[in-house]
Amino acid sequence: MTAPIRLRLDQAARAAVSERYEHTRGAVERTNCQIVLLADEGRHALEIDWLVRRGVDQVRKVLHRFQREGVVGLAPRTAPGRALQITPAWLAELQRVIDLDPAQRRCAECRVDHASAVCLSGAGDRIAYRHRDRAGASASGRVRVQAAHLVVEAQVDEIGRVGKKRLRVEAVLAAAASPVPPPLEELLPDPLLRDELPEDLAWLLRLLPRADVYLQDEVEVALHPTLTRVWCPKGRRGQRLVDAPGNNKKEYGFGLVDWRDGWFDWARAAGRRAVPFCAQLQRAVERSQARGWIAMVLLDNLGIHTPKGSLLLRKLLDDLRGQLVLVYTPAYDPESNRIEWLLRSLRRAVSHTHTRETLSPLLEDADTWA
Repeated sequence: MTAPIRLRLDQAARAAVSERYEHTRGAVERTNCQIVLLADEGRHALEIDWLVRRGVDQVRKVLHRFQREGVVGLAPRTAPGRALQITPAWLAELQRVIDLDPAQRRCAECRVDHASAVCLSGAGDRIAYRHRDRAGASASGRVRVQAAHLVVEAQVDEIGRVGKKRLRVEAVLAAAASPVPPPLEELLPDPLLRDELPEDLAWLLRLLPRADVYLQDEVEVALHPTLTRVWCPKGRRGQRLVDAPGNNKKEYGFGLVDWRDGWFDWARAAGRRAVPFCAQLQRAVERSQARGWIAMVLLDNLGIHTPKGSLLLRKLLDDLRGQLVLVYTPAYDPESNRIEWLLRSLRRAVSHTHTRETLSPLLEDADTWA
């Protein structure tokens, strides 16, 4: 049986621990002080364990550390973590990018971010931030790694289940990747997901062998540069200022892409209006009809995208009954529509920290990208 720890404090030590208990802002340090004060009252480890809701081993660990180090040993400890893995060449490249002007910095930052992902594979974001701080730079954002399996990365709702709308979208995209849609057992390997199957999913999968699958969304092309993460020295004085024209003129780009072969349709309009949207759907249907197929379009729940919010779309769906099928992604879930990944590259190449002073050349940049 483990011998009990006998701890008796003199008046000075007791006062020092009590003062730290009263003034510390850390909950862990306050609990450590309470453990020492309770031991000084003659309570044994099992009783202290019950009072402070900590394990007996943790109580003994705190008391032993206090006996060795005194009041200093009551502060919480953090593990040192893995050794830093960033190379001096990476740090030098980061410092070079910080000093570039905005026009040159866009492409250079992409290379630095790519180098970060390569150097830090398996190391985690905290190492990236630690090295970034060491270089005297700050930025927002995280290094992300996309999951390979489409269904596994589906959105999970507040009770831990995959939403039916997201499940429908993921199953359609996964099935459209093969000439003949696989059975549901292969699309949804988790049997728990099959309890959440949308009622129309089987019908959509039957349409896929004779349907083109399109992804549609809009993107804003504005004269004010898009707010985004950027490498810059730490502190207020080191922040980069981006010139803004004052009058934020803008237009909207309407993008539609074929999920299978990458065919892309692009149009611009002064606003998110039903007329250019329906015209884009019409072009997609005409392309699919020329191939003898129907058009299946995945899109979000914007008002002009729904028959309830757009009389023009309602009429178009009546005219194209049997030739056009709309599949809606979940609300507040942009990742479910993969065209967002494509439009991010437009923002990086065109609207992030651009140096255009008028809208016309900026719109030409967007058209050139498209």
